[in-house]
Amino acid sequence: MPELNIEEFKRRLSIFVGIVLAAVISFSVWSSTTEYRDILSEAEKTASGYAQALSEHTESAFAETDRVINDLIHDIRMAGGAERIPQAELYELLRRQGGDSPQIGALFITGKNGIMFNNSQGYPPRQIDVSDREYFRHYLENPGADLYLSKPVMSRLVKRWRFNLIRPLTPPGTAFDGLLAVAFEVDYFKKFFTASSLGPHGRIAVFRTDGTPLVFEPYVHNIYGSNMRNSELFRIWLPASPSGTFHARSSIVDKTPRIISYKCLSRFPAVAVVSLDRDDVLEPWTRKALLQGAVTLGLCLVIVSLTRLMFLHLDRLNIAQTGLRSHQERLRIKAAQIDAANDAILQIDHEGRLVHFNQALCRMSGFSHDELTDMMLHDLEPPESVDHTKTNLMLAMRDGEAMFDAALLAKDGSSVPIEVHAHPMESDGGAFILCIARDVRERKRSEMREQARLMILEKLATGAPLATLLDQIVYFVEQQIPGAIGSLLLADEAGKRLLHGAAPSLPEEYNQAVHGLRIARGMGSSGTAAHLRQPVIVDDITCHPYWKGFQPAREAGLRACWSQPVLSSDGELLGAFAVYHREQHSPDDRERALLESAAHLASIAIGRIRQEEQREHLEGQLRHIQRIEAIGQLAGGIAHDFNNLLTPIFCYADMIKRGLPQETPEAQMAESILKTAHKAKGLTQKLLSFGRRQRLNMQPLDLNEAIQSFHDILRCTIRENITIRMNLAPGTAPVMADRGQIEQMLLNLAVNAQDAIKGNGTITINTGHVLLDDEYARLHPGMQPGPHILLAFTDNGHGMDDETLSHIFEPFFTTKQVGHGTGLGLATVFGTVKQHDGYVAVESRVGKGTTFTIYLPAKAHTASTSAPESKSTGSQPEHSGNSSTVLVVEDNRMVREMIVQMLKYAGYGVLAAPNPDEAYEIAQAAPYAFDLMLSDVIMPGMNGPELFERLQELRLDLPVVFISGYTNEVKIHNCRLEEGGNFLPKPFTSEQLLRKVSQALNTGAGRADVTFGRAGGT
Repeated sequence: MPELNIEEFKRRLSIFVGIVLAAVISFSVWSSTTEYRDILSEAEKTASGYAQALSEHTESAFAETDRVINDLIHDIRMAGGAERIPQAELYELLRRQGGDSPQIGALFITGKNGIMFNNSQGYPPRQIDVSDREYFRHYLENPGADLYLSKPVMSRLVKRWRFNLIRPLTPPGTAFDGLLAVAFEVDYFKKFFTASSLGPHGRIAVFRTDGTPLVFEPYVHNIYGSNMRNSELFRIWLPASPSGTFHARSSIVDKTPRIISYKCLSRFPAVAVVSLDRDDVLEPWTRKALLQGAVTLGLCLVIVSLTRLMFLHLDRLNIAQTGLRSHQERLRIKAAQIDAANDAILQIDHEGRLVHFNQALCRMSGFSHDELTDMMLHDLEPPESVDHTKTNLMLAMRDGEAMFDAALLAKDGSSVPIEVHAHPMESDGGAFILCIARDVRERKRSEMREQARLMILEKLATGAPLATLLDQIVYFVEQQIPGAIGSLLLADEAGKRLLHGAAPSLPEEYNQAVHGLRIARGMGSSGTAAHLRQPVIVDDITCHPYWKGFQPAREAGLRACWSQPVLSSDGELLGAFAVYHREQHSPDDRERALLESAAHLASIAIGRIRQEEQREHLEGQLRHIQRIEAIGQLAGGIAHDFNNLLTPIFCYADMIKRGLPQETPEAQMAESILKTAHKAKGLTQKLLSFGRRQRLNMQPLDLNEAIQSFHDILRCTIRENITIRMNLAPGTAPVMADRGQIEQMLLNLAVNAQDAIKGNGTITINTGHVLLDDEYARLHPGMQPGPHILLAFTDNGHGMDDETLSHIFEPFFTTKQVGHGTGLGLATVFGTVKQHDGYVAVESRVGKGTTFTIYLPAKAHTASTSAPESKSTGSQPEHSGNSSTVLVVEDNRMVREMIVQMLKYAGYGVLAAPNPDEAYEIAQAAPYAFDLMLSDVIMPGMNGPELFERLQELRLDLPVVFISGYTNEVKIHNCRLEEGGNFLPKPFTSEQLLRKVSQALNTGAGRADVTFGRAGGT
């Protein structure tokens, strides 16, 4: 070994030490810089995550609160307005709705005059003027406004910062009549994030989309009086994207650099913002960087010191030779490490010849070491990749480095995708290129798998049909597993069998064979997996007990089957995914994960389609109910007008009859007119019942007893060849109902069932106790949750198709021949059920019969079991004239003139007014000029009860008799009239009118028979 020149060695060593020092310093700087970027990146992810969580939390709180507002507004509108609900009851309603939500500080209602007349904070409520508040002025200035988020204000109730979520009491497009608001506690959002999660100076905020702050924590003085519309967030970032993260060099609030992440709420005009103090985020890095710098400096000093010591001992040749041997050993170890590396490392000379390479290249290409020695690089490449590789190697020589994708041609002719990192180097005066090649086959497969998964999710988001989605999922699996054949079976509605869903690569005969496969252990891999709710792997079906005797699998050439159950997020069985092979095969971990992923994608697709079908079904139910409601309103209005027309017919015919001898033809004609009018009256009563304007005599009733006592009537009505069976619930079935209406409903259902049965048949009446939960009621619009009595009316007649079912409750709709029915029977049933706050559902199939299922609210009482008392049929009192004077108030001219004529004929003095205003002027001029007021209820402007209330201010002891074509309209007009001493429904006869007038004059019926109050008090 030649002697080493000490000075040359010192020079080289100095250079080496300099490189080492530079490397140490560079590594320290690189490490600090990398960590700096990583910390900022992690902070951005943290801020984004918290912004997402804050937006979802805020969205949920707003949505829950908006639901509370909508429910309250619905209840208030159903009651006729907030002013018609007693204050105590309204307070309880507000307190109950807001009591379980921690974000709700208070609920309050403000009238159109700006006075907060009720709230959930206490009773009796304080009357607070909020007309100066920004949110009240907003609705005055924007009459059509709906949902609104107000600026935070210092509450005048509790002296804390609050902001309000508000909706008007009236629907958009109608006159402003006040608002219903929920006051959000700003402090509620303090509980969501802490200083430990956001840092000492971190902040959360919720802004309106116009820049107005709703929540700003920690609180900054006067922040709620400011507006952030000119900030970088609202000027630049928010218009560009609904969510994002950015760095602000200087915060508007405290002039400090910040990392800000925001997320817009999807359903509300607000944006959630999370702000991290950049100095807080970088504080740990700063400390670590200083420490690392000190360590690096110390290390450099150590290296320099060691180098100096080495220079002092260079004269010791033996030590130098020992160091040389040690160095040679280290090189040998590194060579062994290179040879054992997974990446192929190869050295190429300027001609493209392989000079050196490790064993990884042999494993990757399939060639032996000797075969690769002196092989040209282009012999290891597919022809289409040669030019691409040559170009990139030239770039590496020019730029000093190159990274590119290429392909390696294996010995078996397959192409192996690789990632190449090339560096030019020199050795012994010769230039060569050092290449590190990495096998990226698995990465490419993962990328293809992810692209296929994203394509399926994109089709799912764009509303592709279920069949298309399932086919795509099957293709996805078949592409990822060589030799795989996919199949997806769907569970039927009963969850008992599996039906064909998608299997594009399987023979049609096999798909038909597995269609309807029973879900049970031993029914193949899919039936067993669906039964056990866990994967079932069968690598050889020829000898497995689950496949014993299933010949179609053998005919299709199938050998292995892996099955994964498809479950929804809540554990419901949706189907089973199966992968078949034509050879014996067991899945590895990657294939198991792929099978689970495919089952999960199928679960998402099936769940989305079922949700869409359920939504369409509910929308159809709602449209049907709205159509029935509209028809009911029309029917009630027609009946009201018809009652006004019948009233003169009754009275004039009665007067004609009374003025003629009974035996004359003219008297018989008058009697025929009265009989016909009575039939028309019955028709209007059915229309009023469908429109839910028929007065009900609500009493405690045992539905079981009512059905049993009415059985004889049903038996006499229905043909003898039809059997009536009763399966009544044990004990009582207590409801609050009008017995006569219930019996009429039973009769209508029985007659309808009789008409549907040709020849012999059976009608079955069932009752039971059921408890309807909120979810079941939500799926059936118009149904109320809670305990109910079920009444099921079933026949085995010819049934109905879907088109007939959609119209059966409409008045005058009938499938019978002309002259064999009015079409009001089932319409009356519908109206009666709705008047009893119940729900009616129909199930029918052609040739299978029909079932009407009625749910009536259960009442905790002892039902009355006595039949309704019959009305007195005694002799009619004679009506003779006297000196009494009657004030008649009726807007219908024909009815008014008829009443005036009858009263005068009976000897009464009469004052007539066509409207309430003129009647009030008559009374104001001479309060005691009449002894009784006879008034219609529904009139333009002021109604009858309101007129009576004003007349009582002039004369407290005034008797009154009300007449009306509706029998429950008084519930709509702020008062309740009890039929008896002061109420006469239209149409009526002259006898009934004169008797009612005589009773009112004799007993003074008036104030005692009329109860005034807000709607909802009845």
